Amino acid sequence: MLKGSGQNTPELMSISVIGGGSWGTALTSILSKKNQVNWWIRREKLATQIKIKKRNTKYLTNCKLNLKNIEVTTSLEKALQSSNLIIVAVPSSFIEETFNAFANLLKNKTLLSTVKGVIPEKLITPQKYFLQLENTINYGVISGPCHAEEIANEMKSYLTISSSNLFSKHNFSKVFKSSFISVKLSSDVIGSEYAAIIKNIYAIMVGISYGLGYGDNFIAVLITACTNEMKRLLHHLDPKERIVSQPEYLGDLLVTCYSPHSRNRTLGKTIGMGYSVENANAKMTMVAEGYSATASIFKIIKNLKLQKQTQIINSAYKILHQEKDAKKEIKKLSHLIP
Repeated sequence: MLKGSGQNTPELMSISVIGGGSWGTALTSILSKKNQVNWWIRREKLATQIKIKKRNTKYLTNCKLNLKNIEVTTSLEKALQSSNLIIVAVPSSFIEETFNAFANLLKNKTLLSTVKGVIPEKLITPQKYFLQLENTINYGVISGPCHAEEIANEMKSYLTISSSNLFSKHNFSKVFKSSFISVKLSSDVIGSEYAAIIKNIYAIMVGISYGLGYGDNFIAVLITACTNEMKRLLHHLDPKERIVSQPEYLGDLLVTCYSPHSRNRTLGKTIGMGYSVENANAKMTMVAEGYSATASIFKIIKNLKLQKQTQIINSAYKILHQEKDAKKEIKKLSHLIP
């Protein structure tokens, strides 16, 4: 039987983490230090291995797990029933097949998403998907700058939790705070969510540039151009004043572009080194959300007729989905950057 919570206080509450990847593992690890966590794992084999080894044998394998506070389950129904706080950590391409049949179990729940992609067939953000699925959901976004690997190793990390209303009743930031994690609160749900998606596209382009042999000078100016493009695009998608130098925008972009932990940067670097997009994807051991996000975001941009505002994303789309030569596309960008 899963351990449920219903009305527990934020200091000691039962939480369900949905997803057995690196982010799901890292969040389960830190949250289980002072909370009961119900952890949904898709595959029975992996769930069994976690119970036996007390660690995720596929992702973040060095991260020890406190199974006294963790209930591992392959039943999504039980996981959703058992907690009022649901943390979603599955790739965007699996969101619909995971949740479509369980809308009734999300009623009046607080849902925090770590998803860094667009729902492919619908071309909508996770926020729009979940609120269309069940409009009573209290929705929020967890973003960075933060890498799962560093959180799992208890290195100093920074989370931004964005929501329009969930903190009016509960201070869920207390659930995440620790000696090594600082939590910033934001009300910019749309901007934070889109920024977390778009920065993966830019990280692929930075990775491609590194793979092609470009140096730090060019990369710094490219990331500056990415920041300016992100600011313009966010304003078109959700017109409001926002300071993009904040951690959830620029900070998350920088860590994703520069860190060797970044799977999107790694994907891009592999392409830049001469691998085909197909082979580069095949070499990845984890999902690089930026690949599918590029196709979805480009379609959104095209529908809004914003291509003139997004030269870098346009080039990413040409490389990743139209098989255009990466070297030529990056060279074109070098002429666009002052």
